[in-house]
Amino acid sequence: MKKIFSSLILICLFVQAMAQDARRNVRGTVRDANGAIPGVTIFEKDVPSNGTTTTETGTFNLSVRGKSNILVFKFVGYLQQEVNIAGKSEINVTLQQDVKGLEEVMVVGYGRTTKLSNTVATSSVTGDEIRRVPTASLQNALVGKLPGFLAMQRSGQPGRDGAEFLIRGASTFSGNRNLTPLIIVDDVEFTGNFSDIDPEQVASVTILKDAASAAVYGIKGANGVIVVTTIRGQSGKAQIRLTSNYGRQGNSIRPRFLSAYDHARLRNDALESDGLPKEYTEEDLNHWKNGTDPYGHPDIDWWDELIRKSTTQTKNNLSITGGSDKMRYFISVGHLFQNGILKDFREPGSSVNPNYYLKRYNYRSNLDFQVTPTLDLGLDVSGYFGEENEPNTRGRANRNKIWFELYDYKALPPMAYPIYNPDGSFGAAPETVVTGNGAGNNIVGRLMKGGYRRDFENDMQVNIRASQKLNFIAPGLKLSALVSYSSNQGFSRDLGRTNFLSFIYNSKTETYTPLLPNTYRDEKYSLGSTATTVEKRLNTQLSLNYDTTFGKNHHVYALVLLNQFSETEGAALPENFRGYTFRLGYDFRKKYLIEFNGAYNGTDRFKSSNRYGFFPAVSGGWNIAEEPFFKNNVNFMDLLKIRGSIGMTGTDDINNTYQYLYEHVYNNGLGYNFGESPRSFAGIYEGVLGNENVSWEKELQWNVGTDMNFFKNKLSFTAEVFKRKRTDILLPRQSLSSIIGIGLPPSNLAQVSNRGFELNLNYNNKIGQFSYRINANTSVAKNRIDFMDEGVPPYPWLRQTGGQTNRELGYVTEGFYYDQADVDRSPLPVGPKPLPGDLKYKDLNNDGKIDPYDMAYNRYSNTPTTQYAMTLGGDWKGLSFSVTFQSATNFVLSQFAEAVTPFFGNLRQVHLDAWTPANRDNAKFPRISTMDNISNALSNPSDFWTVKGDYIKLRNAEVGYTVPRRITNSLRLQQVRIYANGSNLITWMLGPNLYDLDPEVSSRTEGGVYPTQRVYNVGLNVNF
Repeated sequence: MKKIFSSLILICLFVQAMAQDARRNVRGTVRDANGAIPGVTIFEKDVPSNGTTTTETGTFNLSVRGKSNILVFKFVGYLQQEVNIAGKSEINVTLQQDVKGLEEVMVVGYGRTTKLSNTVATSSVTGDEIRRVPTASLQNALVGKLPGFLAMQRSGQPGRDGAEFLIRGASTFSGNRNLTPLIIVDDVEFTGNFSDIDPEQVASVTILKDAASAAVYGIKGANGVIVVTTIRGQSGKAQIRLTSNYGRQGNSIRPRFLSAYDHARLRNDALESDGLPKEYTEEDLNHWKNGTDPYGHPDIDWWDELIRKSTTQTKNNLSITGGSDKMRYFISVGHLFQNGILKDFREPGSSVNPNYYLKRYNYRSNLDFQVTPTLDLGLDVSGYFGEENEPNTRGRANRNKIWFELYDYKALPPMAYPIYNPDGSFGAAPETVVTGNGAGNNIVGRLMKGGYRRDFENDMQVNIRASQKLNFIAPGLKLSALVSYSSNQGFSRDLGRTNFLSFIYNSKTETYTPLLPNTYRDEKYSLGSTATTVEKRLNTQLSLNYDTTFGKNHHVYALVLLNQFSETEGAALPENFRGYTFRLGYDFRKKYLIEFNGAYNGTDRFKSSNRYGFFPAVSGGWNIAEEPFFKNNVNFMDLLKIRGSIGMTGTDDINNTYQYLYEHVYNNGLGYNFGESPRSFAGIYEGVLGNENVSWEKELQWNVGTDMNFFKNKLSFTAEVFKRKRTDILLPRQSLSSIIGIGLPPSNLAQVSNRGFELNLNYNNKIGQFSYRINANTSVAKNRIDFMDEGVPPYPWLRQTGGQTNRELGYVTEGFYYDQADVDRSPLPVGPKPLPGDLKYKDLNNDGKIDPYDMAYNRYSNTPTTQYAMTLGGDWKGLSFSVTFQSATNFVLSQFAEAVTPFFGNLRQVHLDAWTPANRDNAKFPRISTMDNISNALSNPSDFWTVKGDYIKLRNAEVGYTVPRRITNSLRLQQVRIYANGSNLITWMLGPNLYDLDPEVSSRTEGGVYPTQRVYNVGLNVNF
């Protein structure tokens, strides 16, 4: 046995020695016209996994083991170069800059291409550009940087400040369906929250905008696709990167509420206008005006009492990347803390934190192994842990919204109660002052003693991939497989207390009356929690790729892919998907380009006989600048390409509301009585009919584009024109009368078209040592309802068909009733007679009265149709700066109730400009009233309450300094960069801000959303 073992060892040593002898080392230096280039990727042509990168001085050393004797040199911004090393052990390579920008790599679905070869509509941004924006949510960093990407940040609450986003607008209705694009991370559908992806892990983000780019995703691609590529390891010594950020965030816009004196004065005026007695005496008004009775007549600016000027946001990340020819790695861990804007109301010594906050921990490990010269393996493990907190204040109708209460006159007017009574106890108000049902106890007391509501989330994803080259069958043939498992777990924990001691203080008698007579001490906390919810998904992919060039002229590539997954959520029924994807492309000398894409896939959301659909697309392009007649005569133009595409995509993301519509429903109930002595037995009755033909929504898309580069890539220009036609949209029927006697299921009937264009202009140049860059882009996407089953309305202005989706219905205003004579001679609404100063509406059908037949749909919705952006940047001797302005137009914003209606909501400056007989010619607001009337924004919506939302924002700005290399070398560091940046810095509204809100908030809310945050940040980046 020992002899056998010894013989095996000798054989292994001999084989290893022979292998070492077969290898040889090649070393050298890589430079350009200005000197050495660090970070250049070098690998063998026939063994791409065997590679290295150049050092800071541009040198490299590579152990060669292939047979081609050709090394490939690649670096961003330079032309790829191949060097023959036969018989050489040392070489010097000079790379040429890619002044035309034609070799720029572009990410597409399940693959990559170059700017020269691309035929589809995409936009991309690098991770370095994303990291210049100090935001907690990834999508917020993309605004203004990607033509076709539209985002609206509806809230600034930690953990919920991620913007809603669309690609090329909306081509369907927002109700009961998800308009969010498909998210792909490293070729796998991402099931977590897009906002929770750590920008420090991102190499690039690409949006796929037309059918030819998204057709490979078939039934998932109609809303567009966002492809995220994460950073991967490179051969070479370990590089450690430490990034630390400290920011201060504050409200970008805040409302200014009137004082208690103005509230009381205007309420008296309103009561008098309504023909009712005044509520407050002159003595009351004098107390508030002079501040002579702070306990009996408090005047509290609740915003200043509850909200900080600024709070903290910190982000830290540590990553390590490196590897060898056998294994490459990228490992990253990050931490984010985003504090809330409330003041600290914790009781002394208490660990109960009632503030808003977000804590998030991200991790990622990307490992790549070369097992054999033809077999590569990969293992990616990523995820995050999240903890999101908010105060447990309950409040009116248990809304649990501090921001609503700040607007709520019935719960928190400025004269509600003193925060503390003279003896230090919590103040309270009698029901005659705080009239809101269930308005709750002292707001500061509820923050201090009410506890918290806390959500926990844990997301993990593991990807295992293998790639086997099949060159022995055909050069360029490769078989790949991927298995991905993801798990998302979430649960909540609530700590609450309903009752605590507070007292109504009478300043005249100096007596205290408990608000809750039967409460003798603060209640104990009660702890509640929800069961853990778990979402699991198992995704498998198997693909065959082919990419080769025949005779240097004919480039052919192809892809065949099987993709399937099964997803379960708790004990619910699983969701299953299976798809087959193909791609076939050809180009001749990169001049004439054509590509066919498609998918045949389906889902069990639909009946077994109607689950699968085919989604084909074709795209083509002509590189005119590669033609000899052009290349030889037009020297200033490096690229001129025209391209076009047409194809079909779909979406099955219709939420659970429309799932399993093909089943006929029967319900329990409507019992029967039997016998002479009636006895009731439970029965069954027919419910909503099934729709056996229910199917996914389908979208036919056209796109025509052109790409141009001028003056050695100093100037580049891209233009796109597109049209999208969404059909088979699921909506309930509205044309059939209820007299039919049975519920009807939604049907695939509605149609929406969406058309627009995009322009993108880049200019880069250099003056001496100062280099600068300018980017300007615009996106336009306007949709139109071509058909919906809405029946035949009595008047054309009541028809939704022909207009945008998701518009609001309201009266058309003609100013205010000027005087009583104007009221007497005008058409009047059904119900109480209006008074001078009330809103005056148009009688659209000329029937002499104002009723719902005089309501019309607004021209625009709450989603912008047009977006502009401009980025300016420059670099000089280590100093750098960048500034991004962004604008959105052609959308509207409306609110109601507490947001604007007097004495539902607290009064603001706009209410001082309300109609009165004295200022009737200059009034900006209807007559203030204490009663429901024709002007009420909730019961009588009108275009007066629908304001122009157009805005311009200074989205982000950054100034940075890179420490000179001679200093970092002396510190044994590779690079040190110090920077200061900010986001949401300035907002200019292009119309009156009636609601004192950020223009990106959602429409038709009752006021009080967590304000969008302005962030100022300083950061340090160190590379070891």
